[in-house]
Amino acid sequence: MSRGKAVFFLVISAFLWGTSFPLIKVAMEKVSPVELFFLRFLFTGLAVLPLLRRSFFSKELALLGLFNSSAFLIQFVGQKYTTATEATLITLGILPLVALLSFFIGEDLDFRKALASFLTLSGAFVITTRLNISHLKFSSIKGNLLIFLATFLWAIFTVISRKIQREGGTEGTTWAILFWTGVFSLPSLAFGELNWSLYAVLIALILAALPTLLAFYLFLEAMKVVDATTSEIIITLQLLFSMIPSVILLGERITLSVGLGTVLILSSIFLVAKESPREN
Repeated sequence: MSRGKAVFFLVISAFLWGTSFPLIKVAMEKVSPVELFFLRFLFTGLAVLPLLRRSFFSKELALLGLFNSSAFLIQFVGQKYTTATEATLITLGILPLVALLSFFIGEDLDFRKALASFLTLSGAFVITTRLNISHLKFSSIKGNLLIFLATFLWAIFTVISRKIQREGGTEGTTWAILFWTGVFSLPSLAFGELNWSLYAVLIALILAALPTLLAFYLFLEAMKVVDATTSEIIITLQLLFSMIPSVILLGERITLSVGLGTVLILSSIFLVAKESPREN
């Protein structure tokens, strides 16, 4: 796979994850977070069953499924106790975490990637806060700690995924990770009820097909070519894509701060999209 194709895969993943946020927010008005989480990954696990290979029963792949499933559930719970602004900013901590953890798999953080990370964090901060620091109250320690824990688990997931894919991961590896994510979603039923309403099933099927199966497939395939830090920089585009429904459907305006943040994030993407001579 060429680097250009891998970057394209990451952009599509960011689009699918970003535009899924409004859908999830609307769905949670009628469906509980636990039910939506469970059905989403139940359908995901069932969908990949025919695609599994014998190698799916692997400790590393099962561990990745556990990290991914746990992170989603912890994030859902954490969002109940904190604000959307605080949750978004804490989630951005995945960039320095991934950069730090990447050293353990032999990846370098050169000046180009360090500058891109700084621009990404700055742009996301500007967009999220609208340059109004009063938005940051950090009133819920419990919720913020849960969001950070979910972010930390996703950072580990990203780095280990990159290691596996770089060492010869296949499409079977991707399906196995999604299968284990579904398996480890099963205990979540202990925290809620399952009503099987038609609305919940339809929304869960959409979430399973697009921002889960397709998005994770493209993300993990791209990780065969793109390093972990660069992938997370590009995935930050989901912050911009999540605003699209608000602008189109709700008539929200693009403010100066949003425009500035967008320029900073896009600048960081251009910095890392082109392959460095030192990269493999």
